[in-house]
Amino acid sequence: MRLTDRCGALCAAFVLCLSATTLFAAAPRFSSVLPRGVQRGTEVELTLTGTSLQDAEELMLYDAGVEVLSLEQPEKDDQKGRILKAKIRIADNCELGTQRLRVRTRSGITEIQNLYVGALPVVVEVEPNTDFDKPQVISNNVTVQGRVDREDVDFYVVEAKKGERLTAEVFGMRLGFSDGGNSFDPYVAILNEQRFELSASDDTPLVYRDAVASIIVPEDGKYTIQIRDAAYQGDGRAVYLLSIGQYPRPQAVVPAGGKPGEKVSVTLLGDVSGPIVREYTLPTVPSDRFGLEVADEHGVSPSAQPFRVSPLDNFIEQEPNNSREVASAGAAPGAFNGVISEPGDVDYFRFKATKGQVIDVDVFARRLRSPLDAVVNVYRADNGQRLGGNDDSRGPDSYVRVTAPEEAEYVVEISDHLKRGGETFAYRVEVSPVSPGVEAQPVDIARYVQPDFVIPQGSGRGMVVNVQRRDFGGPVAFRCEDLPAGVRIECPEGWRGGGTMPVVFYAADDAPVAGKYCHVVAYAADPSKPELKVEGNLMQKLLMTRGQNNDRVWEEDQNRVAMVVSERLPFKIWIETPKVPVVQGGSMNLIVKCEKQEGWDEEISLLMLQNPAGINASGSVKIAKGATEAAIPINAAGNAAVQESMIAIRGLANVNGSVECCTPFVPLRVEEQYVTLKFAQGAVEQGKEIQYPVEVAHKKGFEGEAEVKLVGLPANATAEPLMMTKETTSLVFTVKAAENTPPGVTKNLFCTASIQEAGETVLHNLGTGVLRVDQPLPPKKDAPAPTPMPQPMPVVKTEAPPKPLSRLEMLRLQQQERDAAEAKK
Repeated sequence: MRLTDRCGALCAAFVLCLSATTLFAAAPRFSSVLPRGVQRGTEVELTLTGTSLQDAEELMLYDAGVEVLSLEQPEKDDQKGRILKAKIRIADNCELGTQRLRVRTRSGITEIQNLYVGALPVVVEVEPNTDFDKPQVISNNVTVQGRVDREDVDFYVVEAKKGERLTAEVFGMRLGFSDGGNSFDPYVAILNEQRFELSASDDTPLVYRDAVASIIVPEDGKYTIQIRDAAYQGDGRAVYLLSIGQYPRPQAVVPAGGKPGEKVSVTLLGDVSGPIVREYTLPTVPSDRFGLEVADEHGVSPSAQPFRVSPLDNFIEQEPNNSREVASAGAAPGAFNGVISEPGDVDYFRFKATKGQVIDVDVFARRLRSPLDAVVNVYRADNGQRLGGNDDSRGPDSYVRVTAPEEAEYVVEISDHLKRGGETFAYRVEVSPVSPGVEAQPVDIARYVQPDFVIPQGSGRGMVVNVQRRDFGGPVAFRCEDLPAGVRIECPEGWRGGGTMPVVFYAADDAPVAGKYCHVVAYAADPSKPELKVEGNLMQKLLMTRGQNNDRVWEEDQNRVAMVVSERLPFKIWIETPKVPVVQGGSMNLIVKCEKQEGWDEEISLLMLQNPAGINASGSVKIAKGATEAAIPINAAGNAAVQESMIAIRGLANVNGSVECCTPFVPLRVEEQYVTLKFAQGAVEQGKEIQYPVEVAHKKGFEGEAEVKLVGLPANATAEPLMMTKETTSLVFTVKAAENTPPGVTKNLFCTASIQEAGETVLHNLGTGVLRVDQPLPPKKDAPAPTPMPQPMPVVKTEAPPKPLSRLEMLRLQQQERDAAEAKK
């Protein structure tokens, strides 16, 4: 085993090179990392556990500030592929919070595990500590790594002095579970020696469903911190990092945003010691989860204060501003910042707008971890005319678009939905002109499961991407400037105007096995509008924790995707390009072929990557063991779009675990039907036959003869197929009803026409007909046998067939026969 170092400022990783070739081990899993918490400025050895990790090559880190020094498999690993050892160095200035880790193997990539990085030294829980009278004794200013089992309660005790700040913040739910399982909902309390709760918390908004408890110590003595699940649940995976210390812990900030690169003065609110004023220089390019680090002489907050970086000027509320008449001054565009400081409080900001000016009013409150459930309204300042308002269109946050009816002053009103308020109910209202945008996200391949960007050498990986356009229309395409070597993106032009579109990443045969985090960009690609510059990242929401009723409790939002080139698979699949179209209302078999490596012969499941409009493809077709091809039945609706679409097929198989690849795109044409049929209504008695006429109209010529079958006849009724040429104008089927054909009306008759073209069959499903089957009238006593019905002249292909009797003529003939029989008595 040979180790190779790699250090990266933006994405630290380590490559593990194996001296011997390993067996292909697909679907690697990463189930846990220990320790779960580390102190910045230190070096730590991590134990990574999972499955199918024997061909691990790299520990990929999404976030900056960590360097991987080594990665290896223990020589005494009795369960090969289940354990890795990694040594990491955490920078002194590493951002506080979680580092998102994934293990890349030669055959794939694992799910995420979160590693907490804090400012305090980490100690480990020592059981038993479930009794208030027998807590675990710890020093102040540490982070405890612990675990909660069902009905478990953990107690820790520290010494504290009067007047000191004592705070406990837990990282629990924010660690997430890689399998998206049940959530851990932490409850934290600080108790005195008499067991009175001095502060308690469940679901502090700042830290989502985690908790913060904080006090100013009333007197010298021992103070106990209690942590448990809010509902006394827990299953052993409920690991937590509990930071106990004298650090500051504000829970709101005003203003809640600033311009890139500027120096901004802010007031931090919600700390038990009172407001904190600080100056920060904002980054020109903030990280995905940018926040303000809050520190004083006593320590650093365990997690950052969320903060928005945008190019708008700040305007801060000036009290009183609780009516239109005393609204705080602002300007549009601009950002209005303030606090709904008490229950029932309402804040107003004033700005000018010109006639016809269209303005977006977007509230950032819950998205910045404020408890405010914002309601926003926009009024004319002079007469109070309401232009518009909203509650919750941005989740708990609000957004509204208004158009100024004339040049005048207008006001924005902001309040809480339930009329609550308090010093942490901060907000930021961004008033800005309409700006087009685009958002793109891969569609789940299974419930709660996002696709991985794992591309086998010499093959592709396909996914369907949902694209949301905002304030523009037209085609959207994809690009990436930092793809792994040998990888390209393909999204066929014909799909680019839709809301969902297939995107395939292809790796060349000689693409190096490697991985990296990539910015894949969705952008407006209308050649008629080159001036339109709109783009946005292809992002993923990776579900980490799922709660009751499948509530999405915790997700990791990633604006870069982990792109991996894996070893080539022992099979390759491709579509045999159809030589003929599928017609509206018709069907065809799509032929998929494969090449299997010698020694590997497993079934391969085939799935259409995305069906063109009006096309339905079977999702249960497999290339069986011992076979090298399969046919996927596809059907076109009667109103399927007439167009050519590029299609691709996903192939899924088991190669020591689940693997997937995607074929190259091939064209599939949908055309109008070559012919149309018009059916007559017919009726036949049980045990008899009739001539059933069908009129033929041609839309597109074809060569040779086409076999036409009448389909959908009632049970035990038959009709012989007929032949049709491009000259045929009518068809007459001889429909024979058996004596046991059930009586009644059949309304779903249609014809299948097999038209030959380019050596293949264009199958048509044509028309809709009706046939009634009658029971014969009971014969009268001693009545002679009825005269047989006249038989039609045989049809000669070179001549037009005789005109069939109409239904009325047939009834008249039958009545004449009955009258003649009566007259002979």
